[in-house]
Amino acid sequence: MHLIIALLAHEISHVFSAILLNIEFTKVKITLFGFNLNANLDRISHAKKIILFISGPACNLFLYFGFRNTEYFKFAEINLFLAYINLIPLVPLDGGNICKTVLEIFLDSRTVSRYISMTNAYFILYLITISHVYKNYLYFLLVCIGLKGIVDENRYLIEKSVLNKYSLLMKSQKEKNL
Repeated sequence: MHLIIALLAHEISHVFSAILLNIEFTKVKITLFGFNLNANLDRISHAKKIILFISGPACNLFLYFGFRNTEYFKFAEINLFLAYINLIPLVPLDGGNICKTVLEIFLDSRTVSRYISMTNAYFILYLITISHVYKNYLYFLLVCIGLKGIVDENRYLIEKSVLNKYSLLMKSQKEKNL
């Protein structure tokens, strides 16, 4: 029950942040990897994205510090664990999205997508090794999250490339018609 409350608090903080930042979100869904807030972030400033992504782990840290010295210390520990896991720089985790957003300030989207895919691949190899050594299957779940991130980033890169080629084609067609 503590885990469900901590997950809900995490996700609700993302929803509240989106509302306060005037970010439109289409839905909140429950997936294999937990809860997920779907929003179109393409036209959102980098600062707003970072605030949105950090709000979940910040909520968990706030709950950790608020409950760590009480009879609800287990709830506090769960929140610390969730903050720690969510700050791992793996897309689609919050830490990965924060890392991606910071990189987008300095690099083009193609380079960012390649970097994120390579980072996810590195963490996957690391987590596979750790899960084998320690026989801890939580790491296997993180491997699945990393694989999902790689698939999503590669799909994003392909979609962006196709849309770019389509817009160039349409532009050249318009120029021919003039």
